[in-house]
Amino acid sequence: MSDIHTYSLQCLDDEDIDAVLSVLKSPFLTQGPKIEEFERAVCAMVNAKFACAVTNATAGLHLAMNAMGISAGDRVWTTPNTFVATVNTAIQCGASVELIDISEDSLNINLDLIETRLAKITSKQRLPKLIVPVHFGGVPCDMPRLHSLAEKYGFSILEDASHALGSVQFYDQIGCSKYSDATVFSFHPVKPITSGEGGVIVTNNNDFIADLMRMRTHGIARCNQGPNKGFMIPSYDQISDGFNYRLSEIHAALGLSQLRHVFKYAEKRALLRQRYESNLKEYQVRFQDTGLNNRSTHHLLVLRFINQYVRDAVATVLSEANVGINFHYSPIYRHTRHKNLGVPTDFPVMENYFATGLTVPLHVNLTINDVDNISSYIIQVLNDHE
Repeated sequence: MSDIHTYSLQCLDDEDIDAVLSVLKSPFLTQGPKIEEFERAVCAMVNAKFACAVTNATAGLHLAMNAMGISAGDRVWTTPNTFVATVNTAIQCGASVELIDISEDSLNINLDLIETRLAKITSKQRLPKLIVPVHFGGVPCDMPRLHSLAEKYGFSILEDASHALGSVQFYDQIGCSKYSDATVFSFHPVKPITSGEGGVIVTNNNDFIADLMRMRTHGIARCNQGPNKGFMIPSYDQISDGFNYRLSEIHAALGLSQLRHVFKYAEKRALLRQRYESNLKEYQVRFQDTGLNNRSTHHLLVLRFINQYVRDAVATVLSEANVGINFHYSPIYRHTRHKNLGVPTDFPVMENYFATGLTVPLHVNLTINDVDNISSYIIQVLNDHE
C-alpha cells in the first residue's frame, strides 16, 4: 500500500496481526509472559542489560526521572526541538527546565553550547542534575562527548530515543546505555516500529531497574503472608510512590512481532531519503546531517528551504496536492504553557529552522514513484522562485 497523505504511518503484516490475535485468545491480556519476552528482545537488540516496558514513552520519561530522584529544586537541561513530553515530565517531577539551542547541522541539542554554559557556572547549585538529549529524527547526539561532560560536572543523562530504535553511533546501538543512565524508546504508530501505544526504558543499572519495575506498578512489592493451612497467602506491600504504567500483553505482542522489522524498515526509509536527495540535489534544499559515525533510523525527513517564503510556498502546493506535511517541532518556548523558558532571540538556530523547515512523507508504505511525485511538486515551486 502506498500513502502520500501522511508524513508517517505504521506498517503491519499478517504475522503482526496473528501475534495480537494469539494474545486475545490466551488467558493473559495483562501481566503475562509477553511483557518479559518483549523486554528481553529489546535488550538483545540494543545490547542493554535491563528493560522496563511501559504504556508510552511519556510514561517512560516520567518514570525514569522519578526513579532518578528528579524533584523540586533540580535543574533539567534539554532541547527546544522536541515534543512537549520531554519537558512536561521534568516539570511534573518538580524540576525547573532550561533549554539549549540546537546544532545547525544535526538539529540536536548543541553540545558546544552545553560545554560553554557548564564552564561558566560558578555555583554547584546551578549545575543541571539531569540532561536529556533527544536523538531527533533518529540522528544520534554525540553521546561519548556528553558522557565525558557528565563525568566532569556530575550530572545524569537520560536519552530520549523516541525516534531512534535501530540507530547506531560508531558501533553502539542507541539504547545500549553505555554513555547514559537510561534510554527511553517510543512505539507510537508513527515511530520506527509500533506496539500501538507503548514505550520501553533500558538501562544497565541493576538497582535502577528494580526501582523502575516497582514504580511501574504503583510502587508495590510482592510478598507472602502465612503460612495458612499449609500454603503461603500471596500478598503485596506498597513501599514507595508509583504509577500504573504497565504495558498490556496485547501491546507487547505487537511490539515483539514488530521488532523483526526494525532494520529492514530503516533501510527502506534510507533508500527513500536518498531518492529525495537525488531528486533535489540541484536545488537549495538542506537535509538533516546524520553525521559520519552514525546510522540513523530516518524516522523523519525535514527539508529546509532558503527562506520562510519559499517554505510556505512549498507547504501550500503540497497541501493542495493532498501530500501529508507537518513540522517537527514547534519550539518548546513558543507554547503558551512554556513561554517562561525563553524567547525566540535566545534560540537563533531553532528559530531559523522553525521558519524554513518542513516535514515531508517518509515511511515504508511509500514507493520510489511516490517520492518522485512529491519531489516534482517541490521542484515546481523551487523553479518558480528562482
